[in-house]
Amino acid sequence: MQEQLESLVRDHFGLRVHEVVRELAAGHINVSSLVRTEDGDVVVQRLNDVAFSDPNALMANTELILNRLEERNLSGMRFLRSVDGAWLAEADGGLWRCYRYIDGAATPPITTPEDAQSAARAFGRFAHAIDDLELVEHVQGYHDFDRRIGDLESAVAANKVDRLRSCEEIVESLLGAVDRLRLTSGFDSWRSAPIRNAHNDAKGPNCVVGPTGARTIIDLDTTMPGTVLSDIGELVRSSTRYLPEASSQDLMLQIEAVNRGFLAAFREALEPDERQAMLLAGPLLTVENAARFLTDHLEGDWYYGAQEPGQNLQRCEVQLALALRLIDAIEWATTN
Repeated sequence: MQEQLESLVRDHFGLRVHEVVRELAAGHINVSSLVRTEDGDVVVQRLNDVAFSDPNALMANTELILNRLEERNLSGMRFLRSVDGAWLAEADGGLWRCYRYIDGAATPPITTPEDAQSAARAFGRFAHAIDDLELVEHVQGYHDFDRRIGDLESAVAANKVDRLRSCEEIVESLLGAVDRLRLTSGFDSWRSAPIRNAHNDAKGPNCVVGPTGARTIIDLDTTMPGTVLSDIGELVRSSTRYLPEASSQDLMLQIEAVNRGFLAAFREALEPDERQAMLLAGPLLTVENAARFLTDHLEGDWYYGAQEPGQNLQRCEVQLALALRLIDAIEWATTN
């Protein structure tokens, strides 16, 4: 693998490699490695062509986004063109790209309302900057909740790798959580929310904090038209997952901090349907994540992959437990 990366970086991106430092573990989709070159550290990444079937549209979106961030003097990723002048290089049966390694560290696990508000503010600034760009929806229905639940129900019915028997209780619990969400007052408003550009994977690991405190939003592959409620929901999910003993009141403090930070930086007035659905965003995105992991488990781990048997089922269980606590919290908030 090291020789392959050295050759790829040299032949396709014109850089002399000093050392392949390590494979980067973050993320479930693309395969990334940190490489030290004579021109600085870079990340070399093989794009997952199963998850992203239109890589040219993806990179066209990325170029528009990074140009806009530069215009607004906001920190952004810096992709390198190949020796052929393209953003993607074809090698070893796949598509590869290369970008400058960002000096800093991913936002650590968010455990306080202050941390949640700071992370949400960074994503709110990002969403405001790209709000009027003509981006392409290159992955259809990425956060289409009904579609994701439909995919799960199809996977349950097919049971193509014979795993259903071992997780029937989890399936029933997850579908029960879906029923609870569909009965909430904000669910129809979610469906009616206006289309806006969104990061669609707004969480701490995708916000790198530099030595000066500047925050760089990374992992732009799913940044495309959707709803900013998805970003708010992902921020709620990722800022409550490390609080297993938190009460409903404490969870609501995190949710309110996310909403406050995002809206202050987004600076655009939300439509009535968006405001009506905000409280639902966190549990809805968390249930969606649980459903996607469970679907992948039932279909043989083809999308996320699994380093050990049952890993996607375990991921589902973690997300489902959090989702149920978040649903309890918003039900508590609406009755107190």
